[in-house]
Amino acid sequence: MSPPEKKAAAPTPPSAQPAPSRDATPAKDTPDKYELPPLLKQETSTDAQFHQLGDFADLDDLGLDEFEGEEMREMRFMREQARLEAEEAGIPGDDVDDLLNDQATVEDCPICGGSLLGVSPEEATRHVNSCLDGNPIPLPTSNGATIKNATIKKEDAEVEKEATQVEAAEMSKRFARAAVPRPGQANPFEVNTDKQSKSAFSKLMSGNAEDTAWATAAAAETASRGRPAYERTCPFYKIMPGFSICVDAFRYGAVEGCQAYFLSHFHSDHYIGLTANWRHGPIYCSKVTGSLVKQQLRTAAKWVVELEFEKSYDIPGTDGATVTMMPANHCPGSSLFLFEKPFGSGPNKRVKRILHCGDFRACPQHVRHPLLKADVVDSISGKTKQQRIDICYLDTTYLNPRYSFPPQGDVIQACADMCASMAADSHCADDVWQRSEKSAGTVTMSKYFQSDKTAEDGEESKPSSSRPKQRLLVICGTYSIGKERICVAIAKALGSKIFASPAKIKICKQLDDPELTALLTSDPVEAQVHMQMLMEIRAETLQEYLDSYRPHFTRIVGFRPSGWNFRPGNGSKAIGANTPPSSISTQQLLHGKGWRTRFSAKDLVAQRGSTREAMCFGVPYSEHSSFRELAMFVMGLRIDKVIPTVNVGSEQSRKRMKGWIDRWMTERRKGGLVRPLVEGEDEEHAKSMPLWEGKAGEGGGAWW
Repeated sequence: MSPPEKKAAAPTPPSAQPAPSRDATPAKDTPDKYELPPLLKQETSTDAQFHQLGDFADLDDLGLDEFEGEEMREMRFMREQARLEAEEAGIPGDDVDDLLNDQATVEDCPICGGSLLGVSPEEATRHVNSCLDGNPIPLPTSNGATIKNATIKKEDAEVEKEATQVEAAEMSKRFARAAVPRPGQANPFEVNTDKQSKSAFSKLMSGNAEDTAWATAAAAETASRGRPAYERTCPFYKIMPGFSICVDAFRYGAVEGCQAYFLSHFHSDHYIGLTANWRHGPIYCSKVTGSLVKQQLRTAAKWVVELEFEKSYDIPGTDGATVTMMPANHCPGSSLFLFEKPFGSGPNKRVKRILHCGDFRACPQHVRHPLLKADVVDSISGKTKQQRIDICYLDTTYLNPRYSFPPQGDVIQACADMCASMAADSHCADDVWQRSEKSAGTVTMSKYFQSDKTAEDGEESKPSSSRPKQRLLVICGTYSIGKERICVAIAKALGSKIFASPAKIKICKQLDDPELTALLTSDPVEAQVHMQMLMEIRAETLQEYLDSYRPHFTRIVGFRPSGWNFRPGNGSKAIGANTPPSSISTQQLLHGKGWRTRFSAKDLVAQRGSTREAMCFGVPYSEHSSFRELAMFVMGLRIDKVIPTVNVGSEQSRKRMKGWIDRWMTERRKGGLVRPLVEGEDEEHAKSMPLWEGKAGEGGGAWW
């Protein structure tokens, strides 16, 4: 990360522009000839959670009531955001439920463009396959009228129109109410400019106030689920105390006293509530995030203020607050925000500094950043001075000792290597399937792996010159954005393009990633790598997906990249969600080989239900910090107060996370800072001070 530039005024929002219609015509460069039939079946949240667990479904110490996996949380908020947008579009409540429960509905054939509305999934599959083979089966005609995927009978059109007008009027009232600023939750953290240490009594009272605030926030969130923004109270941990700033707090409407709303990145659990009807104040974010907000959510450009990384800006209306945005190493456009503001007067005047991490994966570049690192050298005097962060809002998605997954670079390379080594014919002698069977280890596990040999009397299927070319198909799970690095690496290893739906291609072209853009195609047969929604990839759905593309592909492998898929190695089998902080020494955590997890293709093991022909892999790839990385981040900076932002709804979860954070900060004060060491750098320091050890990887600081 380069040093930040000199402070500048925040850019003026563009002139007011009308919000584009939700039926606006896509950009001309958006491919629209093909769209993948979404044949991966969706399930209820209970079933999805079970499949999300993969090989951990039989473990009882995951603490699911306290720690919610990134995949499950993203899916939950995506559904809630979809409901909000559908209501704004005037779709009746019953139809909204139908849409959310049947999002796999295919509108048009991706090959011939014929309407598939009203056609059964089996008929749709046969039609698409026949189009791929060049012998299309005629489609039946539909007599219904449609409103954004919802089929409405013609005889009910007038009744539906009247109901829509009534709901639209009610929605207008709700937006007006949401625009009236509502008080946020009282913040338990003072703007303390006094450098003197607090008394034991004041610390106790402060701790009690904090505990009460957490309990109140959790209760309010639970009680307000499903309610409109004007009935919600913004929790204190989304409000920067004394700054007139909120971060990722769009679902609460207008917050009293808030002059600037910041969005850390474009994931639904952070932008939820931000729609075409936003009118409550300027939205500050990165250029990539801003583009997605305007194009995908239809938010009027006049509200979106796009900032540059590593440049300090004055924030209007905040009495002198400034912000510097830094890359978060999470998904495209994701940002850390460093807020600074002078408080007090005379000898007590000082600058308060708040770091909001949004979602991030901690890396040495963060700890070494000129505005964050613990010790800085004065450019004039040459003296070293301490640099502090008063409050850090920390992404605690995986603040759990079970999750010390390997470096991103390792995992990406492992997936690419495995795909490059796999034979397109499942009967060929590659060792991927044999390795998976061997790794299953026990009768209990091996029963889930099924053989799909069809030859009788031991006869093996042999290649024939009359058979079509054997091709491997790879399905890679992604979110709306994120996980693209794995797709690119696999495509390069196979010398292939990457297929995505027109909507996904439109999003990818806004990510400022030329390499990814050059690999994209709208032709599903041309590409051996297909992007699909992460939540829908399982062994049984992969088999159906492969069947729909025969004979163009003959074998399929699916990847579910998520930190939730991490399998503890031999060095940490006893570590679970309930492990107390006292049970793991900090030196062991920082330097023990069991905690420096590495990964290669041989560590990929097919999940239950896989066959030789259709194999599904849970991949321990995450764009959030692992448990160990969080420890090194907290112990590598001078942070006075850490506020968790994820998994905070349970008192038990909050207490466990607080136990780990308090221990790390105490040991940092006693034993000194932990300083990062990337392999091959700063080797002299290793003789005299504690160090992070790891190997530099690709992807903006993905290492360890």
